[in-house]
Amino acid sequence: MNSKNSDINWMKTVLSSGTLADKMAALTIQIQDAPVQNLSRLDTLIGMVKKKGKRECLMAVDTLKDLFLSELLLDNRKLRMFDQHPLLELENLTSGNKDVRDRRLLMWYYEAQLKYRYSAFIKALEMISHDTIAVTKRKALGTIFELLAGKPEQEKLLLSMLINKLGDPDYKIASKAAHLLSRLVHRHPNMNSVIVLEIEQLLYRRNVSVKAQYYAICFLNQLILSQDDKELAGRLIAVYFSFFKAFVKRGEVDSKMLSALLTGVNRAYPYAKVDRQKMEEQVDTLYRIVHIVNFNTSVQALMLLYQVMDSSDNVSDRYYMALYRKLLDPGLKHSSKQTMFLNLLFKSMKKDVSDKRLKAFIKRLLQVCAFQTTPFICAALYLLSEVLKSKHGLLNLNHMAEDDEEEEHFVDVKEEDDSGCSEESTDSEEESKPNISKASWVHRVQVTGKMDTFNDYDPQHRNPLYCKADKACEVELKRLAAHFHPTVALFAQSILKGESIAYTGDPLQDFTLIRFLDRFVYRNPKKKSAGDTVNVVVQPKSKHYEAKGIKSVAVNTEEFLEKGEKQVPVEELFFYKYFSQKAAKDKKRDLDEDSNAGSVSDEEFDNFLDKYEKQFDADGDVRFDFAGEFGKQTKKKKSKSKRVTQEEDDEDDLQDDLSDEEPDFGEDFPGSFDADEPMGFDEEDVAFSDEDEEHGVADFSSGKGKVKRKSELSKQKGIYSAKKQRKDKGSENTDLFAAAEEFSHLIDENAGSKFDMIGANAMSNKDNADAKQLRWEMERDKWMRGADWKSRRKVSRQGKRKNRKR
Repeated sequence: MNSKNSDINWMKTVLSSGTLADKMAALTIQIQDAPVQNLSRLDTLIGMVKKKGKRECLMAVDTLKDLFLSELLLDNRKLRMFDQHPLLELENLTSGNKDVRDRRLLMWYYEAQLKYRYSAFIKALEMISHDTIAVTKRKALGTIFELLAGKPEQEKLLLSMLINKLGDPDYKIASKAAHLLSRLVHRHPNMNSVIVLEIEQLLYRRNVSVKAQYYAICFLNQLILSQDDKELAGRLIAVYFSFFKAFVKRGEVDSKMLSALLTGVNRAYPYAKVDRQKMEEQVDTLYRIVHIVNFNTSVQALMLLYQVMDSSDNVSDRYYMALYRKLLDPGLKHSSKQTMFLNLLFKSMKKDVSDKRLKAFIKRLLQVCAFQTTPFICAALYLLSEVLKSKHGLLNLNHMAEDDEEEEHFVDVKEEDDSGCSEESTDSEEESKPNISKASWVHRVQVTGKMDTFNDYDPQHRNPLYCKADKACEVELKRLAAHFHPTVALFAQSILKGESIAYTGDPLQDFTLIRFLDRFVYRNPKKKSAGDTVNVVVQPKSKHYEAKGIKSVAVNTEEFLEKGEKQVPVEELFFYKYFSQKAAKDKKRDLDEDSNAGSVSDEEFDNFLDKYEKQFDADGDVRFDFAGEFGKQTKKKKSKSKRVTQEEDDEDDLQDDLSDEEPDFGEDFPGSFDADEPMGFDEEDVAFSDEDEEHGVADFSSGKGKVKRKSELSKQKGIYSAKKQRKDKGSENTDLFAAAEEFSHLIDENAGSKFDMIGANAMSNKDNADAKQLRWEMERDKWMRGADWKSRRKVSRQGKRKNRKR
């Protein structure tokens, strides 16, 4: 008892002062423990759903959904009101036991109260579904679906709420409603007829929008039907044709709605019992639609016409003329219905009994391939190969022999009678006269005059029966045999040789550009999981490409190279050859590296010597890089300065000694001086030339005579003055500086400006900018660096203020 009391007290504390999540958990526990005694707690949760707080509302919705689905509602039947129970049979049911009777009455009352509260919750959900926030509407829509799919209670109301969301202004909500309806059909297939009736009421509602009708039709044409659903298929076709007539009357033929209607008729027609007269009434309209709508819609109309004609075993010439004309439609190249169109063309050609018309279709199909993409060409050639398997002798390959023959052929001219006409032509005219009675879509009567004598192929003729394609050669195949794509060339060559094409994939998918680029990824493609579309009624067009056979193997793997060249498709032979050669080179390189490891070959040694000998010139002198040694010299500046000062002091002492006694130059330089010349010389009169400095020789001129001395001798005697020694030291690094001629053109380019172009603050003016522009740029640069007068003044003022404060 103490533990129960403590739990109750804790529940009261949480409900009064706890967080929102704690309150939800406490209410859920109380309802689960005693649902009959805690109906008030259920009312509290329903009240939270009606509040304006979105977080509290959404949490209450999730809590109530879980409670109703897992605890409160029944699985096998709906809840009943109190008066719906057998009150008159209560005595028999309870056998006169008062306790059992009271307990049963209590449960009936609880069931009625629960039904009221469930209805109140659904009404609150309906209010939430009309909210302006998309997240709230999406939450309400998902809850409606879960309740409808999980329990039978209030299913009619929930179904109408879900279907009404097809007309939501937000297209995302409308498409989600259609998706949830398709999932509902998948989980409960027996609800097909109920859902169709409810959607039919929505379609014929007065105030419904065209957008809602379009989403409803899109859902209906995705229903999967069977042979047992003949009545349902007939109802669907009646709905489709009613809207088809309405849209044709309004002139809205080239629209998405018409395409959706034709899609629905095509899917429901094989399973429905339809009156032929009603269908024939719409045939003329369908033929008109084929020629005025876009390509995708016209394909749907042609498919419906084929089904109508095929059911009566009478495919008319009018249908073949419409299909023959549609081959030249420009929309075929970029259409998403190429697979459907080629499938329809294949079935129509297999059904046709006229060889002339088949040859015309083959001729035009090959002509169309001239401006189509590679996947379509491969698919068309494969289609042609399959047709030729059952209908032999349709191809006229005489052009292959005509190209080889170069001899001229002569034919005798037929003799004419007095009237100017040949006998055969008069006989043919007499035979054609009696065949004028019957009216059809083949205009034989109007073909007279010059057209009778026209024996060449007419590619622009509207009727394939009379374009005379049987007298033309399929020269297009020879061009396709030389196509740049190897698969197209292989397929065309197989047809020219009379062989059938052996291919098991989908050409429209396997030869696209994206599949070609996928092979450069060098990895195995991702495998499709089995549960991706398990909850979808109609499997959508797969966006996931599943590679089969050798295409599922990465091209840079050993498994791909082990297949052999014959097993590799022709469009992937260059991959095979490239990686085979690469593997062979890598293997050879590895072997060479293993054999030559740790040894130097003669060739490598010769290359090393050549690089080393390039450092010497022709005279054998070494070319030193003085600029590279300049950095090392600066590091030793301090050590050198001490040595230089010591040498200067020694030289000063030597000069003092020489000044006391007269030097004897005769012994050192015999014959170098004349006796009449003075023995002394002035340092100021000494001139040093550039050439002398380069060769290490100085010219001493004083008066009449000239003295030439070698620098090496002068160093031995130590008679260089300190001043001259400093000058020579300054000239040691003359090679480090460029000559003035090398940069004179830069000075000339900037000579026209009024600014300093040589100093430390020099500016380059290659664009010959105006002086005003250069001045502005200089001032801006100073301002960015804080070097202008305004910035300095500001800094000085701040410094004065700080000094004053101190």
